[in-house]
Amino acid sequence: MDKKDIIGVLEEISSLLELKGEDKFKVSAYSRAARSIGQSTSDVIALIKKGEAKKIPGVGDALSKKLTELVETGRLVFLDELRKSLPEGLPDLFTIPGLGPSKVRTLYEQLDIKSISELEYACGENRLIALKGFGQKTQDKVLAAIGQLKANSEYHLLDVVHETASGIAEMLEKLSGVERYLFTGSYRRKREIIRDIDCVVKFRSGERDKLFAALKKLKGVKKVVDVQNDLVSVLWENGIPVEFIIVNKPEFPLAVLHSSGSKDFFARLREYASSRGYSLNTRELKKGRDKIHFEAEEEIFGEIGLQYIPPELREGEDAVSAAAKGEIPPLVEQEDIAGLFHVHTNWSDGAESLEDMVAAARKLGLRYLGLSDHSKAAFYANGLDEKRLKEQGRAVDQVNAGLRDFFVFKGSEVDILADGKLDFSDPVLKSLDFSVGSVHSRLNMEKEEATKRLTAALRNPYMTFLGHMTGRLLLGRNGYEVDVDEIIKTAVRYKKVIEINANPHRLDMDWRYIKRAKDAGVKFVISPDAHSKDGLSDFKYGVSIARKGWLTKDDLVNTMEVQQVKKFLNGAKG
Repeated sequence: MDKKDIIGVLEEISSLLELKGEDKFKVSAYSRAARSIGQSTSDVIALIKKGEAKKIPGVGDALSKKLTELVETGRLVFLDELRKSLPEGLPDLFTIPGLGPSKVRTLYEQLDIKSISELEYACGENRLIALKGFGQKTQDKVLAAIGQLKANSEYHLLDVVHETASGIAEMLEKLSGVERYLFTGSYRRKREIIRDIDCVVKFRSGERDKLFAALKKLKGVKKVVDVQNDLVSVLWENGIPVEFIIVNKPEFPLAVLHSSGSKDFFARLREYASSRGYSLNTRELKKGRDKIHFEAEEEIFGEIGLQYIPPELREGEDAVSAAAKGEIPPLVEQEDIAGLFHVHTNWSDGAESLEDMVAAARKLGLRYLGLSDHSKAAFYANGLDEKRLKEQGRAVDQVNAGLRDFFVFKGSEVDILADGKLDFSDPVLKSLDFSVGSVHSRLNMEKEEATKRLTAALRNPYMTFLGHMTGRLLLGRNGYEVDVDEIIKTAVRYKKVIEINANPHRLDMDWRYIKRAKDAGVKFVISPDAHSKDGLSDFKYGVSIARKGWLTKDDLVNTMEVQQVKKFLNGAKG
């Protein structure tokens, strides 16, 4: 414990007390003492050890005792208890430049933000713009600062990795030494959070050395980590490690298969190949002594008697045995998505108008949109009351009247209240085409309470979709624990649809539960939870998660055409 450490403790106590709304004189006492110690030319540690801390300007009896405890034990019970009295992730907000105690307190009290991940999500929903003391510029600065912090984290969200891989792909297309390439690893399997990017590159004959040199100099490479005979490992400018695996033409299919993983999947594949008289390793497949050559990865599966297994399914234990029986279903594709629900506009906390969101959806080739602005309980998101909901409905009618090849469904993202009731009455909900029931408040529930709350909402005859089932925020908030089997059973009994929230911060429900729900008879909807035009395209991440859950187009509501959806939604009521 040195002088710098003591100052840090006092400044932290001052900030946390201000955050709690304590008396301003008490708050300033700690900050004054920190300044005095910082400016003192005396041996502060020696004074404290001799019991003479009160000789330091601004240090009284109470603070003297705390400083003695701190120097003698290396910790301070008062600070420990102060930290415990606040939500665990709340003090982390102080790491964002420009966020002092008063602003952090506003975020907590007004928006219930308790962590950096929740803050980032709130910025994505434009909730800081109208907040007193913030605004558009502050929100932009906060997002930029969070981006810097994330660059130093170990894991990254799927959208960040996707954007990085897309940028790398554009550069690889222009390199003369590249004959073919494919991104593999956990990105190809579409894991929800990803540590690094793997890319298998087949070099053009005679240009291997030229390719190695070019990869090390790609725009975006922050640091070259390692170079081996068949590997170029770099750190990208946003903090994501990238490995280029360099192979020749004959090795490419097997290198792609092995690099795609997962390790457990490849091990099971080797076992199955062995049972059929083959020897499989990272770079070759043999039948006896004969090495078999392939042009494409798909041929490897066919050679050993398996149906092709899409990369998204190469996680669990079912895929190899299912492929041996020819039971891998035709998984849903992005092109199968006909329309999107759970879309926000500037009627609540979206960034764009209804008309702009419709235009953006049509540009994506979609045929319908389900408008789902927040209900009145979400006051922080400018939620709609009954009067504004009616006004919005008339606006939707006007838009639909001018459209021939597109339709806007009237809906709402309705808060599921603490007792499981919905934020609008049944007659109001009945007047809508659909509703998305979601939990946004009191997230610190026990499993039994959360399950009871969600199942009560599922029993409401006018709730159509269960939104983001666990309320998780990836890399930030685990979400409330629920009895998934009970949720599934209730959804099936009352014919409710479970949302796959495609926002890359959520990707909820978790893909690990989707097949279980599918087998039980649950219908799903892939929703972008879009708060901007750009957010609409997030549905592609939901498609990836649906594929990981073994879903086909027939398992989803929003692969239906408009008239089919109208019939389905009408039948879902009551």
